[in-house]
Amino acid sequence: MNDRNSKTKKQSGACVLPCDFHTHTGFSDDCDVPMEQMLEGAIAHGIETLAITDHYDPGYPDPEFPFQLDFSRYLPALQAVQTKYRDKIEILAGMEIGILKGHFEEARRAVDSYPFDVIIGSFHCTRNDDMYRYDFAHADGPAELADFYTYMYECLKEFQDFDIAGHFSILDRYIGTLYDYGAVEDQIDEILKLLINNGKGLEINTSSFKYGTGTWLPRRSILSRYLNLGGEILTFGSDAHDPFYYQYHFNDAVEFARSIGFRYYCKFHQRKPEFYKLP
Repeated sequence: MNDRNSKTKKQSGACVLPCDFHTHTGFSDDCDVPMEQMLEGAIAHGIETLAITDHYDPGYPDPEFPFQLDFSRYLPALQAVQTKYRDKIEILAGMEIGILKGHFEEARRAVDSYPFDVIIGSFHCTRNDDMYRYDFAHADGPAELADFYTYMYECLKEFQDFDIAGHFSILDRYIGTLYDYGAVEDQIDEILKLLINNGKGLEINTSSFKYGTGTWLPRRSILSRYLNLGGEILTFGSDAHDPFYYQYHFNDAVEFARSIGFRYYCKFHQRKPEFYKLP
């Protein structure tokens, strides 16, 4: 989600990856840039393959930003831009689905409503609170983390209608302190095994860099553990809500992935991963 529109310095040099697999347009409640304007920016940026993954968070508790998606407009708009820009950029139809207990059936209906290319499954709420609105300043950080990963596991045992787990360690950004994960390692292992056994991937989401926190999502220990447990499906997503942030810090992200031991990344077509060698 787009917390603030503060622009920070971009990486220099051309991006070594040809794609971006987590992006938003004006169909997301927290993005003011129309779809075609976002796409013109992507083309100018030199992106070859772009997944549009606008927000749909059934049950999201913030009335100001409910993160509903008008499918009657969104799906025809996707089809229209795929036709209009087909000679300039490959546009993949996607969605970022918010995972919230009590709203799995609504999420499933949305996923089944269209032949999407890729679905990102993300947590934007803890068990009891909207992460963006909740004040973590006086919270017990380790306790919040423990309950969050317990909640995540409970949800993922029931809901697996997605392809990529979005910004896995997102709570780090909101808590604002990188606590030691030793106390939650076993919980995270169980989540990662569940994802791997069900053929789900992780993304390297670079959005924290635009907020100045400079934390990888997921953090190194989680991504390394995913690989060690047999996980192979990896995508790269900027979470851009503005063309300025397309492929933000992707060259750094590729180096990060390679330093952990990844040799391949994935694109998705029709919900199936395709593997490509990391540059």
